[in-house]
Amino acid sequence: MQYIVTKKEMQAIDAYTIDKIGIPAEVLMERAAMQVAKQVEKVNTAGGRVLIAVEGGNNGGDGLAVGRILLEQGYNVDIFYVNSVARVSPQFQLQQNILRHMGIRLRKAIPNKDYSVVVDGIFGVGLSRPVEGAAKKAIESLNQIEAVKIAIDVPSGIDATTGEILGAAFRADYTVTFGLRKLGMFFSDGIDYCGKLVCANIGFPDTAIEQVKPRIYAYDSSDMSKLPKRIDNSNKGTYGKVAVIAGSKNMSGAAFLCGKAAYRTGAGLVKIYTHESNRTIIQSQLPEAVMMTYKDYEGALSCIEDAMKWATVIVVGPGLGVDITSERMLYELLMNAEVPLVVDADALNILSNNIELLNTASVSMIMTPHMKEMSRLIGKTVPEIAENRFETARQFAKKMGVTLVLKDAKSIVTNGGEQTYINLAGNNGMSTGGSGDVLSGIIAGMIAGGLSLAEAAKMGTYVHCQAGDRAAEKKGKYAMLASDIIECLGDVMRLCGNRLE
Repeated sequence: MQYIVTKKEMQAIDAYTIDKIGIPAEVLMERAAMQVAKQVEKVNTAGGRVLIAVEGGNNGGDGLAVGRILLEQGYNVDIFYVNSVARVSPQFQLQQNILRHMGIRLRKAIPNKDYSVVVDGIFGVGLSRPVEGAAKKAIESLNQIEAVKIAIDVPSGIDATTGEILGAAFRADYTVTFGLRKLGMFFSDGIDYCGKLVCANIGFPDTAIEQVKPRIYAYDSSDMSKLPKRIDNSNKGTYGKVAVIAGSKNMSGAAFLCGKAAYRTGAGLVKIYTHESNRTIIQSQLPEAVMMTYKDYEGALSCIEDAMKWATVIVVGPGLGVDITSERMLYELLMNAEVPLVVDADALNILSNNIELLNTASVSMIMTPHMKEMSRLIGKTVPEIAENRFETARQFAKKMGVTLVLKDAKSIVTNGGEQTYINLAGNNGMSTGGSGDVLSGIIAGMIAGGLSLAEAAKMGTYVHCQAGDRAAEKKGKYAMLASDIIECLGDVMRLCGNRLE
């Protein structure tokens, strides 16, 4: 597990490290500078000239230290001082004095030279005001230089919490961030402006992090150990039964993808409840699945009754359609089911017109809306949700008593508690039809295998996106299909060290 921090949390960790634990700021700055210098060396294999842009804060102090280290290593370095403030920080002044004693002067304009690398040390995590004047002009000029661009800690002009551009922003190819990754690196413009993230350990102690208690966290491969262990003395009934209530007349794809994903995630049995018109194609594509179909309203209700008696967990909604039959199917599940529900797609659309059903339902459930579906559920625009997505999701989950997976480029999971999970894996190739159906099946398969709803929601999103990343490696982001994600599930669960096999 790893924490993802807001600007205030990072500032608090930094302050606690220096003031309470007693690690000098100079030590942290030197470690930070060494990490940035290493990245410059890595991308500057030909030893070309380096330009470093700084302002008078501690981020600028980092930049000055980077320049000194590179100069000592024999690189040609120019340091451009964006003098947009009257005062400088003590750490900046210290680094400036060192350079002065070494006979190195700061430049007041960008030299007209060719550069291999541009390092941004203008603004850091603490920036909260719009970038204006000399700093804005400098950033715009730096963006025009054809060179590899490296940002120190966070690209100048990017809000470290929201990812929004504050007036103007440095567009980095690499961002060397310190200690912990910042929330704004994964949202809004921050995603594109940070480039490739390099998270460098510069010595923030665990005690400082735990003292601050960041509210947002993510999983990594070590968390795969949370998956339940398969036992030798077992059978298909040991690993649960997933009911998939999905697909409408002549619309079989969602049911197939959801069911197959559940099997690939370890479910012992999968039973698909769908319209009779889908039987032949699903049986030919997924012969491992048990099936029960319906032709009319009464048949649909019989399917619901059977699913509630048979299943360990029920997925409802993928490709189901929105009509009187699907509405009644969902109603019966919400009112009478005694096993957990994974509520997705059309089931969410039905609830958006009858949200009070959640207030009367007593069944445990996971809801998996994307941003537009969430918009319909709560009556807010997508931009309004995006502006405060973590608190919006937390409040909804708490009010409705559900586990919420709010799907986006970076999905979040909450059951209304103080801490919220964010999924950092995945790629834009997963923005393809059927990807959400696969996720629902994965989550259901993990519940069937014994995970709690909250853990299945978190681990499911993580595994889903890890499989998506591997699918992108094999197929390319343009060519990926939802079925490619399914085919990579086995690779993820094996290579990440899980114990299911």
